[in-house]
Amino acid sequence: MFDFVFTFAGVSTLHTVVAPALNRFIENVYVYDMKVWDALQQSFGEDRHALNSVPVMVSFADITTGINNTRQRVVDTRVLAYNNLQDGRPWGFDIYRCPGCEGPAYNIIFHCDGKQFYGRKWLQTKMKLTCLSCGFTRRGIACPEWVNLAGGENYGRVWYRWPLSLAQRQEIGHKN
Repeated sequence: MFDFVFTFAGVSTLHTVVAPALNRFIENVYVYDMKVWDALQQSFGEDRHALNSVPVMVSFADITTGINNTRQRVVDTRVLAYNNLQDGRPWGFDIYRCPGCEGPAYNIIFHCDGKQFYGRKWLQTKMKLTCLSCGFTRRGIACPEWVNLAGGENYGRVWYRWPLSLAQRQEIGHKN
């Protein structure tokens, strides 16, 4: 049995950037007795530099009380990520692919498209992509419904459940 499993979900990890947030996460869980998901959002979510360098994934168990006061352990896996269009991570996805040629996100230019929303409504902003490999362009791309706004005041943070289903992967450009 475990309390949680934590991992970095990106391509590379800069230890000097993420170590302070990781220390705060462990402290929040074990010293301040915060729930795992709340502690992750508090530590990595409030540290824009750490979350911008690498998304983080956590599997954790929550105890829920069902009918007849029966307790059940439910495991959930979530990724906390930072939206960065300039670095090729729309809605925090560094696994985004070109819908035309399946080229990786670093070969795609992402821009806001149409009206840009701010504050708690920033996820309503649509996106435009142009692939540098094949020239594919698409406008008016809405944020997938399964991407959630993370708590707190540091906008640009999102979370989603992991692993992604085939339909979810196809929504971000994967063929299968």
